[in-house]
Amino acid sequence: MRIQEINVYAVPFNKEGKVLVLKRHSGFWEFPGGGVDWGEEPELSAKRELEEETSLKCTKIRFLGYSSAVYKKDENDKHSVYLIFRMDVEGELKISGEHSDARWVTPEELKFLKLGLNAEQVPDLI
Repeated sequence: MRIQEINVYAVPFNKEGKVLVLKRHSGFWEFPGGGVDWGEEPELSAKRELEEETSLKCTKIRFLGYSSAVYKKDENDKHSVYLIFRMDVEGELKISGEHSDARWVTPEELKFLKLGLNAEQVPDLI
């Protein structure tokens, strides 16, 4: 089966200009994100996913661009399109069970992390 979906990534920046990355249990690093619910505005999806996965609040948001990847998931062919938003954030970081670790890094340090397929383009956008 072929599945296509629209997702969002929040690229959170703290007051020191560092970016939050989250580590999947698979070992890849990514940004808070997930699916756009039916009828939901992508900006609201990105804010919701940020809060669900980190407990952080968005104080400012700006569209950065998009990424796309085609890959196998189980026996399906999947095409994921990610809309990427830069966010200034505040609050206390508490990661959800979706991730095993979190790290604040400089934008330059992002280039040295093993990023997931749809997150690989983000360092060039910020």
